[in-house]
Amino acid sequence: MATRSKIRNWRPPWKRNLITSFMMGFTSGVPLLVMLTLVQAWLAEAGIDLKTIGTLTLTSLPRSLKFTWSFWMDSYDPPCFATLGRRRGWLLLSQSAVTTGLLTLSLFKPTDILAICILGFFITLASATQDVVVDAYRREDLADDELIAGSAAYIWGYRLGMLTVGGGGLIAAEPVGLPLVYRLVALLMLAGPLTLIFSPEPDLTRPGPARLCEVIVQPIVIFFRRPSAIIILLFIFFYKFGDQLATTLNTVYYLELGYNKQTIGTVSKIFGFLATLTGVAGGAWIGVRLGLKKSLWLFGLLQMVSTMGFAILYYLPVHPAALGLVVSQENLAAGAGSTAFVAFMTNQTTRRFSAAQYALLSSFMTLPGTLMSAPAGYLAETLSWPGFYLLATALALPSFIILHCLNRRGIFS
Repeated sequence: MATRSKIRNWRPPWKRNLITSFMMGFTSGVPLLVMLTLVQAWLAEAGIDLKTIGTLTLTSLPRSLKFTWSFWMDSYDPPCFATLGRRRGWLLLSQSAVTTGLLTLSLFKPTDILAICILGFFITLASATQDVVVDAYRREDLADDELIAGSAAYIWGYRLGMLTVGGGGLIAAEPVGLPLVYRLVALLMLAGPLTLIFSPEPDLTRPGPARLCEVIVQPIVIFFRRPSAIIILLFIFFYKFGDQLATTLNTVYYLELGYNKQTIGTVSKIFGFLATLTGVAGGAWIGVRLGLKKSLWLFGLLQMVSTMGFAILYYLPVHPAALGLVVSQENLAAGAGSTAFVAFMTNQTTRRFSAAQYALLSSFMTLPGTLMSAPAGYLAETLSWPGFYLLATALALPSFIILHCLNRRGIFS
């Protein structure tokens, strides 16, 4: 009866900290596609060769290595903005650096390759630093029972920021040119400082700087002291493994099936984006009711079934409706799964070392996709496309065994 009363009296938790999570997600998503989409289009339009454009992908390296400096945000105050507090100060510093980098980028020509590479690395470094602090702020600002809703708000903002720059930026570039678009993107970054106006520093006692070796080692030691640390890492590794592998070669797969690029782009951008947002919102709505443990089970099963849909697509007639159905259900399940998964990872961090620990866990989450990106083509050729996607489906199974072990060890108590 108490549970029914709780569900009946539930109201959407539109609180200050959830709005903060959404806005911080937006400013994290804004710079993500600048180098991967806007700058690549800028250079291609100027006739820069493909090999040179390809080297620009190295500027995204800081995103994969952000855990190596994340400890600094936990233990040291930022220069210039320390009076704002450790989290808010680092946020303002990193957001100011991203804005400065974008404005400087707009002053160069597409033939200034070296300057563009240096600026791209600087923007990505500042953006990755912002991501570290945003994740830490969210952990400290949200109560444990708000993590699912807060994660959903963050992902919504993140996706909206990506769409605004990746899609809206290219549309705006046609009439006004990409240098002006870079300035407009810099203007969007002002959402970060505006968010800090109504977002106080989390109420957490922060010790002064310690010795560097302690700062680096302590967050890792504290995490691994818990009895289930290895099992938690294995779960983080496997929960999205099949889903990540399945989406590695999707564009090539669709082309080989006979879909043209326009159909792929329309279905992926429009249907995929809307399905992801729906999945995130639905994941939060269901997660608040079912709790984290049941949500991880349910969304994990949905992810596995949706991955199998790619294998079924191989036998369906080549039609936009078939592609739209498969892409939509995959993005729907992935969006819901991401909401619960991000909440789970956030919950496994210690508030004192939330920046370093979450950066470590999120890097571990992306490890399967990084490891499997190279051999994915070999697997698809060897197993055939249906076999490849059935393998991706099967790779979701270990996560359920590990989830059962976590439940028995009382992780969700």
